Amino acid sequence: MRNEQKALESLLLDIGKAVQNIADDIAPKRTKDLANDITVFDDNLSNLSLSVGNTLLIDYAPYVHKGTGIYGAKKRRISPTKKKALKTPFGLRKSIKGQKAQPYLEDALQEVISSGQMDRMLGNYADDLGKDIFKSIEDSLSALKK
Repeated sequence: MRNEQKALESLLLDIGKAVQNIADDIAPKRTKDLANDITVFDDNLSNLSLSVGNTLLIDYAPYVHKGTGIYGAKKRRISPTKKKALKTPFGLRKSIKGQKAQPYLEDALQEVISSGQMDRMLGNYADDLGKDIFKSIEDSLSALKK
């Protein structure tokens, strides 16, 4: 059973790295900091759980991923709290719409699934597991013959 656990952990890591690679390619790249920070968090791998995302170093990542202003969770324009206007590249504004969501992590996962990459990884895992089980049965039968 220990080999199966290790094989599952390896499968999860492979899937996580595939998502990470695609997310790195499709993440917005104004400075490349966002894409370079995408990480596979495998500290809970023994419970067969892992996540892919940005570290806390890139504090704006959730806003890029989920959107802001009318496109974000609050669904309202962004207005200044301490000043009369916001300074934007287009001049001073009393409020702005915000930015649309760019869900690069969700899109990356969907790409891994829809491209068949996940199916291939699962198929390889199933093949390897089947070989291990067959070998285990073969070894048990050989031990009975002796």
